[in-house]
Amino acid sequence: MKLNHDLSKKHSIHFFFKLLLVLLLINILINIAMSDITRNFIKNQNIVHLRSSIEIYADSVNEKLHSVERFMYSTITHNESLEKLNHVQTFLDYQEDLKKVQTSFAEFEYQNETHMTFLLETDSTDYFINVSNLYIPYEDYLLLKSNLKSLRSDISDRKWKNVTTKNSEYLVKSVHYEGKIIYAVISSEDILKPLKKLNIGNNGKLSLKEPNNIPSSNYLIHAQNEKTHLPFDIYVLVDYAEVFRNITLLEVFLSAVPIIITILSIIIILYIRQWMIKPITRLTERLSQFGDSIPPSEFFISEGILEIDKANDKLNKVIFDMQELKIREYHSQLELKKIELNYLKNQIRPHFYLNMLSMIHSMLQTKNYKEIEELTILTSNYLRHLFMANQDFSELKDEVQHIKDYLEIQRIRYGNSIYFSLDYNSDLQNTLVPSLLLQTFIENTIKHGFSFQDLFTILLSIKKVKTEDSDYIQICIEDNGPGFSEEILSKLNQKQSLITEDGHHIGITNTIERLNLLYPNDYSIAFENNEEGGAKILLLIPYKIIDGGYNEHLIS
Repeated sequence: MKLNHDLSKKHSIHFFFKLLLVLLLINILINIAMSDITRNFIKNQNIVHLRSSIEIYADSVNEKLHSVERFMYSTITHNESLEKLNHVQTFLDYQEDLKKVQTSFAEFEYQNETHMTFLLETDSTDYFINVSNLYIPYEDYLLLKSNLKSLRSDISDRKWKNVTTKNSEYLVKSVHYEGKIIYAVISSEDILKPLKKLNIGNNGKLSLKEPNNIPSSNYLIHAQNEKTHLPFDIYVLVDYAEVFRNITLLEVFLSAVPIIITILSIIIILYIRQWMIKPITRLTERLSQFGDSIPPSEFFISEGILEIDKANDKLNKVIFDMQELKIREYHSQLELKKIELNYLKNQIRPHFYLNMLSMIHSMLQTKNYKEIEELTILTSNYLRHLFMANQDFSELKDEVQHIKDYLEIQRIRYGNSIYFSLDYNSDLQNTLVPSLLLQTFIENTIKHGFSFQDLFTILLSIKKVKTEDSDYIQICIEDNGPGFSEEILSKLNQKQSLITEDGHHIGITNTIERLNLLYPNDYSIAFENNEEGGAKILLLIPYKIIDGGYNEHLIS
């Protein structure tokens, strides 16, 4: 009796009620703490990203500035036309030599994609002319003309210098040689243009000078020229309030959700306690007295709940039915989990991802950037579809595009050793097919049929066929590979499992299991070898499109 009393005290409904409230409160506190940690982490990551972007930008600008300097030194010392402009000559000769010099600067600008203004000054002829496209306002050009002559001693053959006009700020580099001076001029706005792609908020600011009156909600990143090796400092003012606006709204939402759940949970618990727990508790107390002196006819009194009033007559049957149901449910869950496990195994292929990384690494070594970009986009699309394929069905157009992305990856990997032909009516693009169905068969075809010796051909035909009862989609996949072995072919047509102890041949076996679940007794699949060689798969599944009667299949 004492043991029963202790158990009752430890597991009372009030105990669980209080425990649930404590857990909900702890959950709210943890959620608030995690939100704060997440916000700080994201902010720090954003700062790291901005600093990394500035470093990359600095390296690029340094390279361009050095390229400009080398060109200026080479031109001023070796360009004969430039030398002639420093001597008195006829107007026609002047025009011809000036055109040659301008052509030289235009070619450099085109090859290096620079947007700098190059100016030429000569001592002997007293020329001050632009020898490239003019990327500065004409008013600033006139101001620079007078300022540069007065600052020649300050900027002569030294580092890039800041020169400020009324409305703009410029970087200037000059090179002197035997009475000739070449100036390179670029505005601070143009040189900072690549950094404008950074997400610094609407009130964020990029500048070569330190901004004043920085709001407390903003963050200033100062990239010193000692670290960037640029001839100037960079100041990036980040507007945190704007950048993290969506995150703040999300934090408020996430903080409110546990509170709402807590209130609703308390209401539901009180309701259940009043109308379910108390009657069940009384029923349990009476059941514990069963076999005592209380007659069965007086044992169960009316609780106002029909199920409890009938419990005495139905108890044994319910217990028996529950046991049978639990056994069947247990086996069903085991079978379902087994299929889901195989499905996950079929999705997660580490060797594929490692191959992609190895390919990208190899391309980086050969500087094959165009194919790296193409492979990265294709792999991203491929993985996005793979990880989003958690639904029973997908539209046929998405599955076909997924196959094309996969085959394009194989083309980059193996070259033009694979030929793919698709016979597919665009009217079927909204047809629903099992997710990753086509990709599993195509991948299996390449895995077991492809070789570098001959051109490997894959023919995919998809069409709609009608029968007496309903409409179907016929999918035919053929190749010119070695075909199925007799053992494999026999097992496939008998729908036997091909999965080995080491986990191979999961794909087709799992696909057949999925077809059995999705189309019980309403599909057909046949495997055979063509007479001229190669394997052939012929699949017939019900024709379905997205409508009110079939949307339930799209729920993951």
